[in-house]
Amino acid sequence: MPLKRLNNKVRITSIVLAILGSAMFGYALLNGSLAGRQAALKSGQTATMNIATGLATQVNLSFRAADLLLQEIAALDNNNPLDRRDMRKLVEELLNRQSRLFPEMDTLLVIDEQGRILQRWPAGSNMSTTTLSTSPDGPASTSEGGLKIGAPMISRVTGHWVIPLARTRMRQGKPAGEFRLGVSLEHFQRLFDEVNIGAQGSLLLGSRDGVMLLRRPFGEQFLGKNMVELPLYRDHVRQRSSGWADINSMQDGIRRLHYVTGVPDYPLFVSAALAHDEMLADWHAAQASQLLVIVAAALIIGLLTAYLLRVVRMRDRAEDEIEKKNLSLKLLTENLRAQAMLDGMTGIPNRRYLDEQLQLVMQNASRSKSALSLVMLDVDYFKKYNDLYGHIQGDYCLQDIARTLQMVQRRQGDLAARYGGEEFAILLPDTDLAGAHRIAQKVVDAVRALAIPHEGNAHGVVTISAGVYTCAPRPETRIEDIFAGADRALYRAKDDGRDRVADYQPPHTVVSGKAGQDGRSGDASA
Repeated sequence: MPLKRLNNKVRITSIVLAILGSAMFGYALLNGSLAGRQAALKSGQTATMNIATGLATQVNLSFRAADLLLQEIAALDNNNPLDRRDMRKLVEELLNRQSRLFPEMDTLLVIDEQGRILQRWPAGSNMSTTTLSTSPDGPASTSEGGLKIGAPMISRVTGHWVIPLARTRMRQGKPAGEFRLGVSLEHFQRLFDEVNIGAQGSLLLGSRDGVMLLRRPFGEQFLGKNMVELPLYRDHVRQRSSGWADINSMQDGIRRLHYVTGVPDYPLFVSAALAHDEMLADWHAAQASQLLVIVAAALIIGLLTAYLLRVVRMRDRAEDEIEKKNLSLKLLTENLRAQAMLDGMTGIPNRRYLDEQLQLVMQNASRSKSALSLVMLDVDYFKKYNDLYGHIQGDYCLQDIARTLQMVQRRQGDLAARYGGEEFAILLPDTDLAGAHRIAQKVVDAVRALAIPHEGNAHGVVTISAGVYTCAPRPETRIEDIFAGADRALYRAKDDGRDRVADYQPPHTVVSGKAGQDGRSGDASA
């Protein structure tokens, strides 16, 4: 090819490669960018789930402690024969002890069926009202164990925000008022504040009936708010017990990833949410760095392409001289290729070399009237082997068989060659039929002994079939006649079941071979 045309192709190739390289580089960065974004969102999912689950456990423990305390007070009130004064003292001592273990307990009221306050805790608090309604002040959720959970309210006893819990007071098996325990909302606020949710994240504690008990960011306007029409409650909390939700907040318009989970023993749920912008902040920063990398890579590719084109232009100026050298080199290469006689894949002589050597051996055998044997070998079910194990394994298989043939080839004049595809040949000068048969059988046995796995072969391993042809060549004998005779024997071996040796010798022919190292002498008439 003229160098000018070659250089034009180099120019075009350089530009195309530059474009393709840039495109592939950009594609790789885009893929990495998308994978990074997905990883950031996945990390956000894990974080929200861990936060919500942990908070739900803490909330459950607090409500469980309050519930058990109410149950214990109810048991004392119902079963103890003490008078009212002694009972109040007993309950107060219990509450004083429990307050050290249960600091979130803010207030306790014992109310009879007429709404009269029988006992309040702390006892020293200022409370002007001496009677209360026995019905809840607002909407309440009731657990399976009978605990009523009301909307947040300001305690009449302490003036603090509390979440009211209530249990029915029973006397002689009949309702006789209520026990009301106020759990400090400040306790849950502190619990929420300890969690790292970023500047725009949110936490929410609500009842399964759709009442908001607490929200971070905190605001009194959210306490007791009805959430029935909010997307988080309407589309997610009410539909399933736990899961993720991607929502634009109706409170502040920020898009957040929420994880909602129920509080195990009570009709409550906890939601933990991280803002999308904060979850992807590191990813956005990485995109800026990647943009700089893309710009730098584009500059480098552009400079390299310009340099390569400059080199091509310099080559153009020396075209005549280089073209002459190239032509000389091409002629030399073709000459070397024509002289190459080895099979590139197996490393043994190829068909061309076999033909040349067979022609020489035929001439010598014709002059000396000695025997000539040709063994043709074919790997059994080799197409199936390639289909099952692939062409690379097929090449390895042929290489192993070629090495086996070389091991069997011991005399200097013997020649093992690759005939083509999965076929091999062994040329045995001055060897009669019996000697050639023994050599062929050694090859068949040796290949089987390699134990190369082959599920497509009934033997379970790779096997080979061999056809032996022996004759005393005459001057008019052609190479094609020798190959045809060996092929005929090979087909007989295939027809007889493969993995065997079959012989063929022209009728009414007597050939003899000289004694050799393998004992290849003897009469082998048909």
